[in-house]
Amino acid sequence: MREPADTLAGSGDYSHIAYRVRAGVAHVRLNRPDKLNALGFGPEGSRAEILAALQCADADPYVGSILVSAEGKAFCAGGDLTGAPPTDTPYEASEMVAEVDRFHAGIRAVRKPLVAAVHGLCLGAGMGMLAQFDLVVAAADARFGLVEGRIGHPGATELVAVIGPAWAKFLILTGELIDARVAERIGLVLAVVAPEDLPARAADLATRIAATSSEATILNKAAIDAAADALGRVDARIAGRTRDIVTVAHARYATAPDGRLFADILATEGVAGIKAARDSQFTGRWLPDPTSSKETDDHRRHPG
Repeated sequence: MREPADTLAGSGDYSHIAYRVRAGVAHVRLNRPDKLNALGFGPEGSRAEILAALQCADADPYVGSILVSAEGKAFCAGGDLTGAPPTDTPYEASEMVAEVDRFHAGIRAVRKPLVAAVHGLCLGAGMGMLAQFDLVVAAADARFGLVEGRIGHPGATELVAVIGPAWAKFLILTGELIDARVAERIGLVLAVVAPEDLPARAADLATRIAATSSEATILNKAAIDAAADALGRVDARIAGRTRDIVTVAHARYATAPDGRLFADILATEGVAGIKAARDSQFTGRWLPDPTSSKETDDHRRHPG
């Protein structure tokens, strides 16, 4: 029988996340709104805290499912470039990729179902993290993308098994954002809900899962993951990550349209400089804007 009372971890337990257990659901909330919940590296970074909270929930007999959400206006704006380790040599690049892989492997090792509630932006490293979750519910205002491809970095490997090679290529090669409805159509997202309904709807899904037999739930999740791995997910990940190490090592040579190295821009102008240089490549959407298309269709049906 699960404990009916809520438990809440104090602010001293975590610096980058908040954690509590409610009605059999462990709520892990990304809590770096000033950084748009960008994922930090190292033993004191947000990746380490997220993984520690997930492992805590997995070991808690009163937890039946885990819900990951975020504070502020974005779910996760990617990796924290200002705190990223150096990648000037192939060895350093392999160490950074290995740290990300350990984070992803730790998430996949969680036995209990993981539900994500995504609002605002989910970019780059946030997308890689999202690919490890079991179910994703998105607000209609959510946007997803791999913008790091425009500055010479990798990021699509984890998504190939989820959304297929064509969409993974489109996202990393263009850096274009897709909306929640497109994310739902390509299999990244299970369902799209109104922004104001996201917390309640995602919590309801996690609570329903938590109310089922915990042993059967764990076994069924493990069976489906084993089937996905047998279809080639593990081999695909290993093959792709080997190439990612090369791409990370080569990223220091990626140039902006004005000929400057993106690495130098980051060092001198920070993230704001990187964004400005990236945006100088091109602007505007290649995919049709679904809002504009709907407005056009409405106008055709009701001219004047």
